[in-house]
Amino acid sequence: MSKIAILADIHSNLPALSAVLSDVRERGVEHIVFLGDIVGYGASPAECVDLVRQFGGCSVIGNHDVEIRKVRRNGCTFHDPNWRDKSYQSGLAHSAKCLYAAQAEWLASLPYIMKIPGAVVAHASLHEPQAFDSIVDARTAEPTLAILRREKIKIGFFGHTHVTGIFADDPDALEWLDETRLRIPPGPACAITGGAVGQPRHETDRRAEWLLWDPSESIVEFRKTEYDRHQAMQDIVDAGLPLEAGFQLLTNEEASALLRIRGEGSSL
Repeated sequence: MSKIAILADIHSNLPALSAVLSDVRERGVEHIVFLGDIVGYGASPAECVDLVRQFGGCSVIGNHDVEIRKVRRNGCTFHDPNWRDKSYQSGLAHSAKCLYAAQAEWLASLPYIMKIPGAVVAHASLHEPQAFDSIVDARTAEPTLAILRREKIKIGFFGHTHVTGIFADDPDALEWLDETRLRIPPGPACAITGGAVGQPRHETDRRAEWLLWDPSESIVEFRKTEYDRHQAMQDIVDAGLPLEAGFQLLTNEEASALLRIRGEGSSL
């Protein structure tokens, strides 16, 4: 079986998605699976949806994707008078306005759970997938691990948290081949969160994150791809979205440096 690139949480970040797709191509990977939240937060939802569909469109639905139809029905606005200042709501409204009707309908048609070679995938978890409960620790991973234990395929990949995480019945059985590659043995249930392409939340490293899955060898590789984060932030500013959504692309140190520059009178 061929290797599979697994990309989660693009969030309308075209520079990040383009860089990751280039990285995927350079590695000769032909199959890509997307774990939802293609839209939201960023400046380029329509372009990102088009790219995902161009590269096969094999995706589950994320919570931001689910909201688009409702936001469009509500006129791309919210009852909260301060919604334009909030990155979540303003990102949804921007995405809903930018998408063509066919793009929005395609998003709404995506499944919540999908089986791929050697694994099952969902945006957030397998337990009540429509609730989008996060897997962040052993307690929150347990409902999903309980489902995986009952399945022939006992490995699951998820997004939603924007950080990488590994949750397994027997962590000691997992075999690290090097700093980025992990072999998962047959038997124990294992749930992995793969970070985010467009809005990674690692404290000190905001490169785009994605996974490379080799179902033949049961090896997952944790990948990071550099991209022009300042351009992505500038795109957010140019789209009239809250600066908060742009600062989320930067580390605390980078954000502080940028604020100092802005305080001295320079623009982004």
